[in-house]
Amino acid sequence: MNVQIHHKNLDLLRNHHKLIDRQSQKISKMLRTFSSDVVDLTVNIERLPRGNQFQTGLTLSLPQRTIRVEEIEDNATSSVVKAFSEMRRRVKRFKSQLSRERLWRKEPLRTWTENSDNSARELQENIQENLEKVENYIRRELYHNVLAGVMPPGILEPHALVDEVFVEVTSHRHERPSNLSLEQWMFRVARLRIRERLKDLEDHRDEARVEEEADKETNWEDEQLNFYQPDELLHLEDLVRDGTSPNPEEIFEREEIAERLQQSVAHLPDSIRESFVLFAMEGFTSDEVSMITGKKRDQVLTEVEKAREYLREGLSF
Repeated sequence: MNVQIHHKNLDLLRNHHKLIDRQSQKISKMLRTFSSDVVDLTVNIERLPRGNQFQTGLTLSLPQRTIRVEEIEDNATSSVVKAFSEMRRRVKRFKSQLSRERLWRKEPLRTWTENSDNSARELQENIQENLEKVENYIRRELYHNVLAGVMPPGILEPHALVDEVFVEVTSHRHERPSNLSLEQWMFRVARLRIRERLKDLEDHRDEARVEEEADKETNWEDEQLNFYQPDELLHLEDLVRDGTSPNPEEIFEREEIAERLQQSVAHLPDSIRESFVLFAMEGFTSDEVSMITGKKRDQVLTEVEKAREYLREGLSF
């Protein structure tokens, strides 16, 4: 990726250049499927003439699209961090849109759409709206299983599991339980598909083909960049210090904390991690987690609290 940095009415410190370089690398890693020669990122940082505010503008040029972001904050560091955070969110949405377009081109959906009524088309739109959330959940779950050593990187492809969820909910759309919303049902299907694939891996762990797949070059270690950023931090603001510091070094430290947090969540006991991820990271209520997983509501709440206690003790916050 080609990166150009421009600044106006301020002098950038060495740490600011280091911060921009680090944030740019994250964007670049999210766009590995594009040739570096066709991706351009322009960074414009300016001290505004009125007041003591700073504006960071990012322009990302891709073959299919140009994405622009502008953020204004009270210090240069915060404006850079916030702008790159928003850019990552936009890039993630762009990649999900490409993935959805690929899914909608599949034959089962084309046949269904041609014969659909208004109700079916409305369901199609609702499925599309929830696919990004489901993909986010699948990527997170697979990444945690990699960190926990349950499976090697590259064995399970997130897109393949998203396809399976998509095909199931479109092909069996009339079989959705009446007590589940479409979103809850899609998460339940995703949860079951992940469990089935992990069990298959366990049953065939000694087969040579699994070892061969594990040896393939993979960028799986960068999957965290697609869903798991320091500005999110599991919705546990009480665990991590404020991220608006004007000091770039504190931003770097915060990112290291996020990495430690990922490792800690990945090593939670399976049932506890599942409840915690759905409740604290995916944003479901305890009742909704109960419906998705089949657990009692009290069990969900107990497991979420156990996860919080484990994280606080393990990370010493």
